[in-house]
Amino acid sequence: MFKLSIFAAFLALSASAAVAAPGSASDPIELKMQVGTDIITVHGVLRQNLDCCTYTFKAAAGQKLYYTVTGAVTRLVITSPNGDSDGPNFENPKTLPATGAYTLSVSPDTMADGAFGPFTMTLRIPPKR
Repeated sequence: MFKLSIFAAFLALSASAAVAAPGSASDPIELKMQVGTDIITVHGVLRQNLDCCTYTFKAAAGQKLYYTVTGAVTRLVITSPNGDSDGPNFENPKTLPATGAYTLSVSPDTMADGAFGPFTMTLRIPPKR
């Protein structure tokens, strides 16, 4: 019985490790803008039963996030450094309320046609004035 329990625990750990792919909620992709620019473009693919695509970025309180998404029909959820979430979907531009690391999750809008497939997302966060 003890050997069976260890084997079951190993399978559970192996399964959870296999799910933690880059871009998943547990392993988000860190976005860093090139020096001298305030814009970044990312490409992803939304598939059924796949945990994709979660990104993180750093910003200061009061900065504005502008975004565009083309391709697959998406739902966006943003989580601020204090853990508060906004979404699915949120105003554009979005005034960022706190300084620190934000999480942006992109998922398929399964209520719409065209929810799966490639997407392109462009984020722009100008410096505070």
